[in-house]
Amino acid sequence: MTTAGIQQETSGKTVTVTVDGEPVEVPKCTTPNAVLGLAGIDAGTHYLVRIAGRHQHSFTGRGEEGIAVHEGETLVSVSTSPMVAALSVARGTPGPWVNLPDFPAS
Repeated sequence: MTTAGIQQETSGKTVTVTVDGEPVEVPKCTTPNAVLGLAGIDAGTHYLVRIAGRHQHSFTGRGEEGIAVHEGETLVSVSTSPMVAALSVARGTPGPWVNLPDFPAS
């Protein structure tokens, strides 16, 4: 989907949020997949997570669900790629989306 297509699907006031540390202007009423697209991230291989203090709200499997985002909100993308998950485990920092057995240290 193109950025123009994403903007047509969403409407209303825009706000600036942070996605993976980068500012992105998005409609206040949007979808997680639209936010990813506007950030230049492939929604087919990523999902969005909202960070609020020490809390995380995952939108995995709910990319087309309508959400409201707020000015200055922090969001991160999470790759669903098996290679990223394997590298994360190899570095000793598995994400919450990884459910793999423990591997012996090399």
